Amino acid sequence: MNFYIVNNNDDDNATELLRNIIENDFNNSIVGTTTDPQQAFDDAMRLSIDIMFVDYAMPKMDGIDLVHRIQDSRHYPHFIMMATAIDPETRTKAYKNGIDFFLEKPLNIAEVKTVIKLAGQNIDMSKRLLQILDLVSGAATNSNTVAVSYKEKKKENARSILRFLGITSGNGGQEIISITNMMIERELDFEEINFAEAFGCDAHGKKIIFQRVRRDIRSGLNNLAHMCIDYPENDIILEYANNLYEYKNVHNEIAYLQGQRTSGGQVSIKHFFNGLVQESSK
Repeated sequence: MNFYIVNNNDDDNATELLRNIIENDFNNSIVGTTTDPQQAFDDAMRLSIDIMFVDYAMPKMDGIDLVHRIQDSRHYPHFIMMATAIDPETRTKAYKNGIDFFLEKPLNIAEVKTVIKLAGQNIDMSKRLLQILDLVSGAATNSNTVAVSYKEKKKENARSILRFLGITSGNGGQEIISITNMMIERELDFEEINFAEAFGCDAHGKKIIFQRVRRDIRSGLNNLAHMCIDYPENDIILEYANNLYEYKNVHNEIAYLQGQRTSGGQVSIKHFFNGLVQESSK
């Protein structure tokens, strides 16, 4: 994989630590490093970059602005943001704008290795999905290139939301991503999916898939309720609460966590997936 490092501070050893970890794997290459966000943007336009480490604290253009500007240019490397200290609202904004992971400085070697591994798995999955898409739809023509890029952007946005909710690593995480990608690619609502055709499963197999998916969506509801307790005025969290779960269910989950109810909120798989695809368009 090709890596690029944008680090505002050459004296904090972060660049050297990342270089040592990345280059320890002979399959990895560092295609560039800089302290200048404008240089990073220019390089992103001409280099093939799989993963970009971006320091949040940079002059003239902070890390979130850089990520947003690169993605607006229709280039979509995976982004890992670094920061010495950052408030919860800014962290939420970073995930909303498309970063995959967040690392606090000073960097922890074990955490960096884990994040690189997870980012690599996301890239491999994306490549496999694109290969399947090519086999199903044939070679893309010039007329649909923009549409494909837009759909890929929506898929990335959906994955960012799922990472924000903390539900991509569970047993149903990959199935949630597969279902979401299918809805985006085929422009379907959840209720229009033919699971027997799409997943080659019978009624029992469909029930098992739904059980795994529901369990992870339920975990996301619990995580979101905790975030609502900690940051009750955060507009993004409140938007997700309503569009993905309906706020009444998040409210009930909060009451359960606070010992005011004996049961938490309910989840609707249909409401969650339709809301997730809607949110991915924003």
